[in-house]
Amino acid sequence: MKQFDWTRLFTWPYKVYTQLAFWVIVFILYIVLKEYPNRMTGATLICLVLQETLELAIPSYAQNFLVLPFFRRGKWLLGITLYLVQVTSLIYVLPYILNGVGLLFAIRDHVDWRNEHITFSMFAFTVIASFFKIGMDQLIRDKQRKDDELRHLKAQLNPHFLFNTLNNLYGLSVAESKKLPDLMLKLSELLRYSLYDTNQNYVAVQKELDYIINYVELERIRLSEKTDIALDITGDYTDQYIAPLLLIIFIENSFKHFSAAQGQRAFVYITFNISGNRLHLHVQNSTDPDYIPVQNKSKGGLGLHNVKQRLDLIYPQQYILKTVKENTHYEVNLEIDLT
Repeated sequence: MKQFDWTRLFTWPYKVYTQLAFWVIVFILYIVLKEYPNRMTGATLICLVLQETLELAIPSYAQNFLVLPFFRRGKWLLGITLYLVQVTSLIYVLPYILNGVGLLFAIRDHVDWRNEHITFSMFAFTVIASFFKIGMDQLIRDKQRKDDELRHLKAQLNPHFLFNTLNNLYGLSVAESKKLPDLMLKLSELLRYSLYDTNQNYVAVQKELDYIINYVELERIRLSEKTDIALDITGDYTDQYIAPLLLIIFIENSFKHFSAAQGQRAFVYITFNISGNRLHLHVQNSTDPDYIPVQNKSKGGLGLHNVKQRLDLIYPQQYILKTVKENTHYEVNLEIDLT
């Protein structure tokens, strides 16, 4: 299931509706749960509930909009001074505001708020409002930082994939140009998904698998009979969602780095299994034990490094990634909890 971005409820313009809903709920809870005297019914009850709601709202908003910004800028002395002035003012002025609200209702039983003890309420509501505001702003900043980092990683990933695919096309154009039309068609489908369908944070697993199937078919056309390629998908992935372009790197690397010993057949085996909310990917490619790859520190490794970063950001504590390097093969095992 797609994850709902709850932080949007506390950003503009949704936070206006969130706060209105909050105060309506407070209003209703006061009516339902507060034990008023029997005479407190009808307009009298509504008036008293509205006044008590304002007793919470006025200190909270005054604290967050007038005082808290000074603490954030490090002006502690000015912030503390303004806080004490605010609380003192509310203690002595708020009762008159609440009494004025009572005059708007045609009722007999008015509450004289000058005789109510609201000092504790002023301190409690202002402190609670500050902690809530600071904590919520921090969560939203962390979410925005995470989104910015993911956008940066995806911006690097798409050119990385395109670069590798164009290299493959160039090699084939030199060797067997008759296969180019089919390859170009597959490439256009891959690019369409990469450029237009991956703007969301999550896509249907079905779309991601279709993308991978197209990529494997492109490699199958390119490699012809030279490599044993197998792709197996099992399980029910209906209504399952995953971060886009997350799995392709492991598969792309298997085709990029596979090799085989002299007289041995090269292979790439890919298996997907979806069971419940867990997705398991197993990729295995042949390797030549005598082959020593040329180390190039300026290139390569970008895609794998990025996908590990994305896994840490999107699925923290929700995935297991293991790699095994043997003399004759290299394999990747990835398990993700999609919830």
